[in-house]
Amino acid sequence: MRPTFRPAAASLAALALLAGCGVSDNDVKPGLAAEVEGQRLSLSKVDQAVEDYCALRSANPQAQPAPTALIRAQFVVGWTQAVAVDDLAPEHGVELPPEAIDRTAVHDAWDALGTIDDDNYDTFEFLTWIQQRLSDPVAEIGADESGAEGDAAVSAGIELITEWLEEHDVTFNPVFGSYDAKTGVFAGDPLSVPVSGEAKAASDTAALTPEQIAKLPADQRCGPAAAPSAVVPQG
Repeated sequence: MRPTFRPAAASLAALALLAGCGVSDNDVKPGLAAEVEGQRLSLSKVDQAVEDYCALRSANPQAQPAPTALIRAQFVVGWTQAVAVDDLAPEHGVELPPEAIDRTAVHDAWDALGTIDDDNYDTFEFLTWIQQRLSDPVAEIGADESGAEGDAAVSAGIELITEWLEEHDVTFNPVFGSYDAKTGVFAGDPLSVPVSGEAKAASDTAALTPEQIAKLPADQRCGPAAAPSAVVPQG
């Protein structure tokens, strides 16, 4: 398997790194976005993160727009992957940043996107926690397992994380739709906000073209209005 994004500071690049993971058929409890190994991520935390993140992207003319549904799903999937890294790192001798995220690290990661202040700090602290685990530690875990370097180490790390998720009880809230482990997206993305005709015309939000994203209503588009030549982040 190959990483969907390359890690990069001040971007979504380190999130939703993998192409897929194991998902249980159990219904998640109301109010939860996802649950894995007893750890729970609330829908309210995800929705607040999406609101704060997309507010900065919308105010940044350099940001590439994406469907809000895709961003929301990537945050949830990325969190489950970060939980896997947390568990795998010690057995592979990989040292992770402390659970208490340094404020400087948050600003270093996200200041290029927009203003990080007391109102949105919790969101970007949460995203930094995920980002820190889906960047260098993935390659370090893979290198310890396989002895490989570079992209080969990243691929080996991704394989280990995928196996971990397949072996553990991972549950997503049905509000995200049916998760496709082959593509790493929620097919149809039937989220709480009804999608437009443009979105329904695509098989999933990750398949929308720049032109389709540009035509999405503002409340379904994360980022400024897209120019037709914009590149769509793939997840």
